[in-house]
Amino acid sequence: MVLKWNGPLLAAAMLTTVLILPAAAGTRMATGGAVVPPSGFIRFCIAHSRECLVSAVKPAVVMLSKDRRAELDRVQSEVNRAIAPRENPSHVWDYAEAGYGDCNTFALTKRRALIALGWPEEALLLAAAYDEFGEGHLVLIARTSDGDLALDNRTAPVVAWSDLPYRWVQMQSPLSPARWVRIVSQK
Repeated sequence: MVLKWNGPLLAAAMLTTVLILPAAAGTRMATGGAVVPPSGFIRFCIAHSRECLVSAVKPAVVMLSKDRRAELDRVQSEVNRAIAPRENPSHVWDYAEAGYGDCNTFALTKRRALIALGWPEEALLLAAAYDEFGEGHLVLIARTSDGDLALDNRTAPVVAWSDLPYRWVQMQSPLSPARWVRIVSQK
């Protein structure tokens, strides 16, 4: 059975779950009620519906072994080098097919690369924030046994989410990538 989603139906489905994650090992972003996802994400899900219809039984946390950490570092480095930063005035969310893109392109491309390496989708969450200049920014968050780690195109290393100078707003729910929740913890 193939599910077809139109914009209003997809938006309604995204608002049906409220999730509060308990504290775990490392520093974890605490989340609250459901929020409307970024409009670019809704358009991304319409174009790539298969990537937005996954449902998890429970949130995933990846045991951060030496090999898994090396995968994070390698993907961070390779994608940051492979994509030329370029502002996208229309804020289209898509993969780096042309070799350039904005923060959305970086985050989506990193997520796809880690999934290809066997990382569970529900442990790779997109998170929206305002940067130190008050501009919207998107980062990939990897849920690990060492806490939530950020793969950000504005930094070379993978860092703890709380090390970034951002005001975190919302992120994907680890139970369904189509749903977004409010971020309630700020460092």
